[in-house]
Amino acid sequence: MATFPALNPSTRTYTPASSANTPLRVLTGDEVSVRHSSSSVGHRLRMTFNLLSRADHYSLISHYALHGRFEAFDLDSTTLVGSGLTFPTGYQWIYVSPPETEEVCEQIYATVAL
Repeated sequence: MATFPALNPSTRTYTPASSANTPLRVLTGDEVSVRHSSSSVGHRLRMTFNLLSRADHYSLISHYALHGRFEAFDLDSTTLVGSGLTFPTGYQWIYVSPPETEEVCEQIYATVAL
C-alpha cells in the first residue's frame, strides 16, 4: 500500500460520504431505513494543484500509473494540512478518474479526483 505524494493542493472540494442503508416500506405505507454499518463510504475529494514543479508533476502521474483505480492508498498528512478534514482511521482512497493536467507557459496545473 502506497501513500499519495506529499503535495499541498491549492484547492480542495470535499463531498461527505453516506452510510450504507436500505430504504424499506412498512405495512402502514411509511418508509424507514435500515442502516447496515456504522461506517461511511463514498467520501469524495477533488484537489487542484497549481504551479507544480516537473518533479511533483511526475510523482503525481506516476502514482496514478502505478495505482489507477485498482489499488487503494492513503493520503499523506501534507495533503490535508490546514483543511480541517479528518477521515476514519485506515480510510483508503482510489482515483475517480485520471489526473487532468495542463501546461501553460511552462507552468503546470493538475486536478485529481479521489
